[in-house]
Amino acid sequence: MLLIALSLIDILTGIVLLFPNFLGNLGFYLGIIVLLKGLSSMLGIPTGDIGIVIMGFVDIISGLILILNFSIPWFWLLPTLKGIYCIIISFT
Repeated sequence: MLLIALSLIDILTGIVLLFPNFLGNLGFYLGIIVLLKGLSSMLGIPTGDIGIVIMGFVDIISGLILILNFSIPWFWLLPTLKGIYCIIISFT
């Protein structure tokens, strides 16, 4: 259930990256949440699970984009696909 909630945060991040005015000023706070989520994923580095580390980097970059309020036109696709992937994985 927690994985589904975190995946929904990723999908919401993708939507906010695609439509910057979707949440207004709350995008900044979403960026902080996503940045913290990415930093906690970096704790997976000692376990050697490279998939978790790559997903953590996507979260960190997404969080920084939201916090600093700049845009990379295609980057919204990465957190959205990551969220969809994690939802599919949670049901298997």
